[in-house]
Amino acid sequence: MRFVILYLLAVHQSYAFVPTAHQRRSAPFRAYNRQEILSLNSNDIRSDLLLEELQNDFNTLTELRPSDPLADISFPAAVVSDGSSYTRIWTTQTWQIHSHPPHRRYFRHVRKWTQSKTARKILPTVCLATIWSVVVTLLANYFQCRPIPPRKIISVAGTSSTVSLLSAPLALLLTLRANASVARLLAARQAWGALVLHARGLSSILANYIYPVNPQAAILSVRYLSIIGWILKAQFRGEDEASQREVLKLMLKEKEYQWIIDEQHSTKYGVAMLSRIRQICNLAMSSSTAQTAPYCHNRLYFVEDSLKEIEASAGICERLFGSPIPPTYTRHLSRVMSLWLLLLPISLVTSIGATSTTVITTALSAYVFVGLDEVGMEIENVFQLLPLQQLAAAVQKDVCDQFYGLVCGSQPDIEFATS
Repeated sequence: MRFVILYLLAVHQSYAFVPTAHQRRSAPFRAYNRQEILSLNSNDIRSDLLLEELQNDFNTLTELRPSDPLADISFPAAVVSDGSSYTRIWTTQTWQIHSHPPHRRYFRHVRKWTQSKTARKILPTVCLATIWSVVVTLLANYFQCRPIPPRKIISVAGTSSTVSLLSAPLALLLTLRANASVARLLAARQAWGALVLHARGLSSILANYIYPVNPQAAILSVRYLSIIGWILKAQFRGEDEASQREVLKLMLKEKEYQWIIDEQHSTKYGVAMLSRIRQICNLAMSSSTAQTAPYCHNRLYFVEDSLKEIEASAGICERLFGSPIPPTYTRHLSRVMSLWLLLLPISLVTSIGATSTTVITTALSAYVFVGLDEVGMEIENVFQLLPLQQLAAAVQKDVCDQFYGLVCGSQPDIEFATS
């Protein structure tokens, strides 16, 4: 059933991408007519020269966009601490350090406490809560020295019960917020993992099925496919337009580059690039040379299936980027947290007295609860934590290695036993 649906989609796309005269005049996406794309397998350009040029462009792109996280132009330095971090793809050495025995792990984390970016971000809030507890403690000591009982000056009856009642809902709100944020992070990481996987698979399909009948079409599709990771990274990290055009201009010819720049006004770069790959493959396989190849239409099924998976991964990322945890939940959590921090010193004064213990307890409690809230906020914006520099570089490298390994590599002959 799945192959039947994919076949219908492939046939529909092969007709849908044949532009009419009116469409060619009105839309930049239709500026490339059928004859221009079918001429991609022209003998005027040797395939070995195209492969060499592609390899040179890959090398230049690797120098321009290395996989080192420190080379990330949109690196989220405000939320990344020194040491192990989710913003980097982990290695065996990273896991060994992370899995140290508890006494070594605790000592390492406490020693680097001052370097924590999260601790620095919540420090002003913790200081305000501490100052408020000092004020409450001084006022309590002042009124205790007066002949008038403190309870007639300021009523604190029932404050301890109020704080106790707020503590349970506050902990529940923080837990639900943290769980939702972690779920978003895992969904985004799975989507990018699927993007790398299916981009590598599509590169293999282009090498095995498209390149033999139309080398230039396959190489042009590989050019688009190799930079899809960099374009999506720029979109979700909010990189400027110049950084995206730098990559596009390097990997695409002038005509292709101008088309996608014009197309950006009506759609996103990623959507336009995937549509372009689909158009190239459909029209290349409908040429007279491709029609004589065995199982011609079956090859389009695999292309369409991989493109569908890549589009699904990009769609998941767009959904996560455009739809945060409902702000109403965040506002309610902030208000409950503020009430709890205001009432906590008063509750401690009535229970343990106006001593330095009240101030220390308030500071530690504020650090724990405000820290949990801030961690949830940081994780909610998943794309500032994902190792997008390394993932985008992985898409580029896997597409390149897979394509060149099948096109230029020397695989051993397969001998089948005959009965």
